[in-house]
Amino acid sequence: MPLSITSERLEQLRKLRDEPKFVDLPGTPAEQERKHFEPLLDSLLDRLIDGVELHPSRDWVLDQMDPFVDEFHLEDTELRESCLAYIGRIFDILGVPDDGGAFRKYMIFW
Repeated sequence: MPLSITSERLEQLRKLRDEPKFVDLPGTPAEQERKHFEPLLDSLLDRLIDGVELHPSRDWVLDQMDPFVDEFHLEDTELRESCLAYIGRIFDILGVPDDGGAFRKYMIFW
């Protein structure tokens, strides 16, 4: 079943793209992590904004997330939780019902 991609959904992705990210990460390395992961998340959002209308499927969206997930899956728990929260927001915006368990392996308790 294809996703219903509307101009409102694309606008929500653009708003998420424009907002500062990872601002609530704790600890000393937080600024370094933010500088590394914010551009990666923005790149994911750019790919989604540019292509989801042509490829309105859950599987295509999950494929676009792979490079981002590859970057954070070995990071500390706080960063993984934050990254997965952004993925959850993207799913909500796009109306993706769930990830089919695709990202549960990155969290012990998801």
